[in-house]
Amino acid sequence: MAENAASIYGLLMKPRDFRFTRTYRRLVEGKNINRTSLLATDYLNHFNEVVMLLEMALDMPEILEDARDWQPRTYCEHFTDSTFSDRQLAVWAYENAPKVVIGPFEQLVARVDKYILEAIEDISAASADLPPEHLRLLVNERLTLIKRLLEKIASIINGAAPPNTQAEIDALINADLADRSDV
Repeated sequence: MAENAASIYGLLMKPRDFRFTRTYRRLVEGKNINRTSLLATDYLNHFNEVVMLLEMALDMPEILEDARDWQPRTYCEHFTDSTFSDRQLAVWAYENAPKVVIGPFEQLVARVDKYILEAIEDISAASADLPPEHLRLLVNERLTLIKRLLEKIASIINGAAPPNTQAEIDALINADLADRSDV
């Protein structure tokens, strides 16, 4: 009988699927972590810094070297290495955030990471060859798309209802891809 109960328990309670979402919603009260998503907007600083560098590169091309040093960082990596006052709580809350939030969040972060790396490469390659007005167009095109994705990520962090089906997530990403090809 005990063996049977253990196997049922094993089927019902998979450690990876177990989350303390409600508990963490209480723990983050009064902190700079959203109670609904259990995510913190401080993560956006990782992206905003490179966006700012790329914007400045139009007037200061030497700053592209700093932009080239940028690398994608996961949410947990960002907070582990940050000076955010509640950095450990931010990591634990993330690990217990609702799956309906984390799935779309991670997919959009992967997409923005990809676009930022492509933008750095494209802008760096074009900076020596393009006249300033054409370089400005390229930078604006790349950053418009990146900023739009960052707005979507920010809305998820701030507790807006994330897309909850794979079709909705794909539609968001595909809309951005279509917009990118139109520019």
